[in-house]
Amino acid sequence: MEQQPPILGLCLFDHQLFYAVNQPGTDATFTRIGSYDFNADVSEMLWDESDKHFRGIQQTVKQLKDEYNIRHLRLHTMPSRECWTIVPKIVYDNADERERHIKILMSGTDRSQIQATWYTLSNQEYKFLLLRNKSFQQAAQKLAPETATTELISDFEIGSRWIQHANPGGSFMTIGCFKNCISIASFILGKLRGATYITFDDIQDLPYFWLQHTQELSWMGGLHEQTYLYGSETFHIVDILEPFWDDTGTITKMDSLEKIQVNADEATYGFSLEKAFPAMMLALDYD
Repeated sequence: MEQQPPILGLCLFDHQLFYAVNQPGTDATFTRIGSYDFNADVSEMLWDESDKHFRGIQQTVKQLKDEYNIRHLRLHTMPSRECWTIVPKIVYDNADERERHIKILMSGTDRSQIQATWYTLSNQEYKFLLLRNKSFQQAAQKLAPETATTELISDFEIGSRWIQHANPGGSFMTIGCFKNCISIASFILGKLRGATYITFDDIQDLPYFWLQHTQELSWMGGLHEQTYLYGSETFHIVDILEPFWDDTGTITKMDSLEKIQVNADEATYGFSLEKAFPAMMLALDYD
């Protein structure tokens, strides 16, 4: 049987692009984990499609595609560019109610430009709804027009991919740590319990926002046996928010191959591995 071509996982934070290329036919092994530095915010470069800067990131992705014979690209999307919400299943079951909710949540966006994706939750009385502007998918396809498939993966889905990869069992929480935003997702017995994100202008305001959200979302304050942190601002977020987490759980920064439970030829890297963790989860082939 013909071996599947490798998968390229990408995540973009601030002025850096992180990538991972899996090694098909192996057990969680990467051919390459790396990064590129840019002189502008790469997420803005991508989603705003500024001609000058977009061509730069497009050329970088093309080099990776050609070097590793990439046919399948998965791209991590920042939560602050999406809408996440949990709604009663009765809303999901009623087409008119579904559309009313979508219209309210994406006010000002034409329905034809809205991509709505529903997810099952551990509490079957509710559904999780992801709303995204279709222009993001169009931008991703322009980024690598010659790949066979290009997928956008939301940050809360990193936890689902971690379940496929590491099968942690029990309950755990993932926290994506970014410059002006954190994402929080909770999982129990292999199923998504809830997810949300918090945007902020000043990182010192996060404790207030965390407590505010916890009052409204009970799952945030629930027992989590494991809390996994990753992203460009992991060190700062742990320092600020750790006092607000359950001290009976284990807090893990995804900053080594051993913790991530993967293999690669390189033993050391010129960047913190927790920044590339989403790219690694996206490159692994568990679909």
